[in-house]
Amino acid sequence: MRRFLRAAFLANWRMTLYIGLICLPATMIAAVGIYFVCTRIPGMARAEGARVTREYRKSVERLMKNPELGNVTTNAVPRDRRANRIGRVPWGRFADGGRTIVWYQTFRNVPVEPTDGRAGKDNAAKTRRTSRRIKEWHTLAVPTVEKFPYELVFYGWGGFILLVLVGLTFLAVRYFVRFVRERDDFLAATAHDLTTPLVGMRLMIGRSDEEARRLNERMLLIVNNIKDFLRLGGRRREPVRTRFDLAAACREAYELFAADYEDSEGGPVVFDDSRLGGVPLETVADETMTLQILWNLFGNDLKYAAPYGGVTVRFFRTGQQAVVEFADEGQGMTPRQMSRAFDRYYRAKTVMETGKGGFGIGLCTAREFARTMGGDLTVRANAPRGCVFALALPVAI
Repeated sequence: MRRFLRAAFLANWRMTLYIGLICLPATMIAAVGIYFVCTRIPGMARAEGARVTREYRKSVERLMKNPELGNVTTNAVPRDRRANRIGRVPWGRFADGGRTIVWYQTFRNVPVEPTDGRAGKDNAAKTRRTSRRIKEWHTLAVPTVEKFPYELVFYGWGGFILLVLVGLTFLAVRYFVRFVRERDDFLAATAHDLTTPLVGMRLMIGRSDEEARRLNERMLLIVNNIKDFLRLGGRRREPVRTRFDLAAACREAYELFAADYEDSEGGPVVFDDSRLGGVPLETVADETMTLQILWNLFGNDLKYAAPYGGVTVRFFRTGQQAVVEFADEGQGMTPRQMSRAFDRYYRAKTVMETGKGGFGIGLCTAREFARTMGGDLTVRANAPRGCVFALALPVAI
């Protein structure tokens, strides 16, 4: 129960991490956008307002230099009471229909008629005054200077873009969750459908055919690997390291393809263990994972190399590694194809043209297994033609 709860927590943690990574780009864009809108847009709006004011001020200054360009009124107060100033001269603007009127204010002294002085002290003061000061408004119609609507553009379009990002992120998360669920359902159904006939085969085989029984047990272990993959939330299980003879395991894996190799143009596989000196090539690794790697290599050579020539399997030790090499005389691969041979879903064009190409996950999975066990799977060119796939695993000490 404890293992099940731990695996469930690990799967949910990984799922949460992946969903967080999917949401990360939209979150970062939204954060940068909100920061920009909150810190920069108010300043840009103020700068735009100042620019509009400067444009109208230029019109007012031009009117002050040439008052005859506009009109002069003494009895109409401009509607813009929040006047600016040029020096000590107030000026402003107001909208009039589809145009803008700019104005500035001056004062002018006009003569007045004296009174007879019989109205008291106030009238006596007025009798001494020969002129009075009146206000004049100089107005000029100018084209309206449009103000760029930074607030509307950034708040409106920013909100729209944020909504689109949230929607796309939601769809991506939904698609990812649905994909993972469909993958798990497919693998669960596959594991269940394979387990039932394999168990039935094991009961039918009994003890009369030891090789068939061993192969059946291997297949059941592989199906259990699929179940572990689901239980661990899309991760491979840790390898169960045991001590076994790599050369013997390679010959056992070959028995699954022996009849097909004998019918091919290249004939049966040649095993070369001359460099071992009669000593078993023992390694410490997961035997089931190793058999899956070997099955994949034998299957690939049978499809792509055996029709063109022989296949030689060589065994030897190098340093702290036990190595098995599959040397074929097939069409070979270009340097670019060899550099991508272990990429997931990669299939060379020449392979696809033969109609024998799979899904492009066999070699990728094989290298993943080899590296999980502390080894590696590599490829190089063979001379004069073909390829050499080398599986290296830790040697038993």
